Amino acid sequence: MELLFSILASTIILMVFKSFPKWNINTFQAVVSNYFTAFICGFLLFKSTVNGPLILQTLPIAMACGTLFISLFVIMGLSAQNNGVSTTSVAVKMSMALSVILVMGLAREWTGISHIAALCLAILGVFFVSRQTEASGVPRKTWMLLVLFFGSSALDVVLFTIHRFFMPKGMNDGFFSSLGFLMAGLLGLTFFILQWKRKKIEFDGKSWIAGIVLGIPNYFSIYLLMASYTSVDLPASKILAIANLGVVILSTALGKFVFKENFTIKRYLGFSFCLLSLLILLFL
Repeated sequence: MELLFSILASTIILMVFKSFPKWNINTFQAVVSNYFTAFICGFLLFKSTVNGPLILQTLPIAMACGTLFISLFVIMGLSAQNNGVSTTSVAVKMSMALSVILVMGLAREWTGISHIAALCLAILGVFFVSRQTEASGVPRKTWMLLVLFFGSSALDVVLFTIHRFFMPKGMNDGFFSSLGFLMAGLLGLTFFILQWKRKKIEFDGKSWIAGIVLGIPNYFSIYLLMASYTSVDLPASKILAIANLGVVILSTALGKFVFKENFTIKRYLGFSFCLLSLLILLFL
């Protein structure tokens, strides 16, 4: 169930980002607010596990995660608005191929034929889903997609590596996630204050409120994925692939039916490849 809800939470994040322009939400301010909300979620759920020495021990790792969190999240929000929900999702989840290969190496997991076939289908699927025709009228910001591709892969591998090799005994995944979010929020708040003092940005209350809506699914998307590595009886590389494919499939479907994004034959074909890949990973 953790894996399923992680997929759902990750998809909700993209949907919320997509709705920001409609409500004139400032993406950066919402992102900063969202991280403090995510921290509060983790703190309230796991405050009984709080341990001062463990917090100090994990702060450098949490700071590194926080830097990745806020950098990728801001770009993801801008890309969802400029490139579309499904295309942004594909850029993030296309990194699955690189992430899965690296995680398989780190975990020393044996890879069967079915796993390789599913990975190949997934790569084909996300490639075709991401194809846009010129007639779609959506100007693609390619640099955002490239940053999301490599950055998302780095984040997946960093989170797995921390969970498997560097998590101190006694530190709960849920509370560690909240520490990373707190570090991201503090970094973002520092930057916001500097910009606000220079009169380059104005405080927007509704954007900070929108960040509260964003922060809840954001917390659970990360925490539940990390929890899945322990609770789901599958190799870590399979869990990561299923999580990424699940978001691609669900966000692409919602992009089509909710946001009326343009679909071509290639996109339908890619969607089918992703679905087939997911079925192979689940049942073979």
